[in-house]
Amino acid sequence: MTQEELRPTGNPRAPEKLPLDFSAFHQMYRPLYVREAERCLRCRADAEEAVDEAFVQLARQWPRILRAENPAAYAWRVMKNRVIDHARARGRRATLMDTAVFETVTLQGAEDAFEVIEQNLRLFRAISVLPERQRDVIRLRYCEGCSTADVAFQLGITEAGVRSTERHAKRRLREIYTSCAEEEGERS
Repeated sequence: MTQEELRPTGNPRAPEKLPLDFSAFHQMYRPLYVREAERCLRCRADAEEAVDEAFVQLARQWPRILRAENPAAYAWRVMKNRVIDHARARGRRATLMDTAVFETVTLQGAEDAFEVIEQNLRLFRAISVLPERQRDVIRLRYCEGCSTADVAFQLGITEAGVRSTERHAKRRLREIYTSCAEEEGERS
């Protein structure tokens, strides 16, 4: 990201160079954001463009963002919004959950591969209706294999916040999954 990308045309108050803390934030978070954006947009070039747009927005608001209660969480939200905007501008929807994460090696040795696929689809539907923060935590913890500390770092929340969100998400998933299974049992 260059200074020219950040300086709005005709704005004499634009910073001459990027603040050191913003540069460090950019260096630390950009790879994570690009990976998330690529998962949603399914195109590396679009992902990089959306993330760069998000960082331009963050750089322009950086002093105000630093005064926020949780700058990393704010930045995550900005990035997610830019990804959604980017998808809409191209006439697409950002993918909230990648169904590919449910492809599993258990299919290779499964007695009933269709049953495994049905269970995975039921779980996918259950995860997709969770609130966004819970969905992010579950996806990062169980689909991406991130540790609690990594999820906390990426989402800009505490490890206790991750554990609490995960606990609530699991409880909700059990409720959703159980009711879906009961409904399907009634139809059979």
